[in-house]
Amino acid sequence: MNETAFRFEPATRRSSSQGRSPTLTQAIPSRKHTCSKHSFPVTSKGRCAMYEETLYWIWLNELIGLPLKAKRMLLQRFPSPQAIYHASFETIWETLYSATAVAQHPKYAPLSTLWKSRTLVQAEQILSNNEKHSIKVLCATSPYYQHLFASDHKLPLVLYYRGHFAEPSQPVVGVIGSRSSTSYGHLVTKAAVATLVERGNIIASGFSYGIDSIAHETTLQHHGITYAFVPCGLHRIQPACNTLLFERILETGLVITPYAYGKEALPFRFMGRNDLLASWCSTLLVIEASLKSGSMHTARCALAKGKQVLSVPNSLLEPKSSGTNLLLAEGAKPYLDNHLMQDHAPKAAIPGEGVIAKALLARPLTTPELQAWVQVGEGDVIACLTEMELAGNVVFRSDGKWHHIGGL
Repeated sequence: MNETAFRFEPATRRSSSQGRSPTLTQAIPSRKHTCSKHSFPVTSKGRCAMYEETLYWIWLNELIGLPLKAKRMLLQRFPSPQAIYHASFETIWETLYSATAVAQHPKYAPLSTLWKSRTLVQAEQILSNNEKHSIKVLCATSPYYQHLFASDHKLPLVLYYRGHFAEPSQPVVGVIGSRSSTSYGHLVTKAAVATLVERGNIIASGFSYGIDSIAHETTLQHHGITYAFVPCGLHRIQPACNTLLFERILETGLVITPYAYGKEALPFRFMGRNDLLASWCSTLLVIEASLKSGSMHTARCALAKGKQVLSVPNSLLEPKSSGTNLLLAEGAKPYLDNHLMQDHAPKAAIPGEGVIAKALLARPLTTPELQAWVQVGEGDVIACLTEMELAGNVVFRSDGKWHHIGGL
């Protein structure tokens, strides 16, 4: 895996004077030996190696007929999606079922047909649409995604986004709630978000009407960074009334989705969006939610993942708070005042980078081994390792260990 090849994807925050990140048009050469923009090797078909690698990730992610669990199994067996694509059906079968190809097996014929008909056409079309609409691709190998992807087996292989990632060390707090929110919900949202932004948190929400939009708007009013998680491809802005908000978010933050260009916001895709949002946040604050709502689904996803969930209690006579009140009985903590947000101020940078570098100079180590060496929390170690990886000093390899590759 070419680690450098993916470093262009999650463009970090920048000032407006620095210009745009390179697009796929700039990155793909016309038939040269190298990509002049990035000095990456070019394949026999004239494709930039970065393009080629991303292409196969999209192919595997979008492959219908192969469950996500099976795709993850193949990634453990093969060095890359490209290697999976070029593998024989017999090898794929043996990897997934630990048996020789038995024609009588109920899954043999469907998988055989799927493998014989595999093609890159859909992936090429997705990349073409991405280029036209400034959509970027976040693969499972990206420093911004690999740790989350490895720790949560439900997450997809590829995400699509527009905008810019902030520094990975900044904590992300989700703020969600009802579309038809009350004035009470508006006041609580504005107060909570203002406090969170003041303490340096990134605010994540679902870009819907009501509480979500207020959370995004309040973040921008206080010059903060906000991430919007949407349930459809980035070919449209939904809801359309949030078009201006969409553009403002992109100036410093991002809009991200697990769905490729052209995928519409069908009911099951809201569930996928909710799961991704719950995974991305360290803490989730639920302002208002009815019993059967997307906010309740997101909150339960977060609780199942072991995330801290804060819920705003309200009157038992208020239907829009029936869900938030129930969450308190399901494991959420009551959000009673902004002083609770003190726990979510960004932690000071740990003085562990030099110690980690020296340890890895001696020999490659796993994350738990480094945690024991530095004697701080796993989250702090991962944040430090991510920053070192982005700087090109360390790399996480297939042996499950971190390797030092340069810099002190």
